[in-house]
Amino acid sequence: MKALGDYTSRLRELLEPGMPAVVGGPHGRFSHAKGGGDQVWIAGGVGVAPFLSWMRALDEHPVPGRVDLYYAFSGGPAPFAEELVAIADGRDGVRTHLVDSRADGRLTADRILADTGVPGSRLSVFLCGPEPMLRDLQRQLRAAGVRWHRIHREYFDWR
Repeated sequence: MKALGDYTSRLRELLEPGMPAVVGGPHGRFSHAKGGGDQVWIAGGVGVAPFLSWMRALDEHPVPGRVDLYYAFSGGPAPFAEELVAIADGRDGVRTHLVDSRADGRLTADRILADTGVPGSRLSVFLCGPEPMLRDLQRQLRAAGVRWHRIHREYFDWR
């Protein structure tokens, strides 16, 4: 759970193991079905959650073209990385790129476009992660020719 305000920052103090809880499902409209053929999925840290779900569901909800999943993390083992790589290895047209920002530097639009070999104007891009990372990547992607209506992002903070 991410501490984003007064209430969520105090939850760890208030909750105890075994307490009952009611958890609601996702309420957003973040879906790769909104995208076109060639898609880039960009996850930063805990922003990997929707992409993990999408990868697990590719048999039921395939993408019409190629998928390049970029998973940026900061040092240490990245949660779910082995599973994501295994899912991609079993499918044509699906690739997972693990980006350790401590070792590899920050993920950039230039790197993404070079890796995919697809012009920015043809890509559908989906992003979920920390706000500063997404803000920078959105700016870079727009400058590289990705159309604004082809950039989709999930907000995992309180609005």
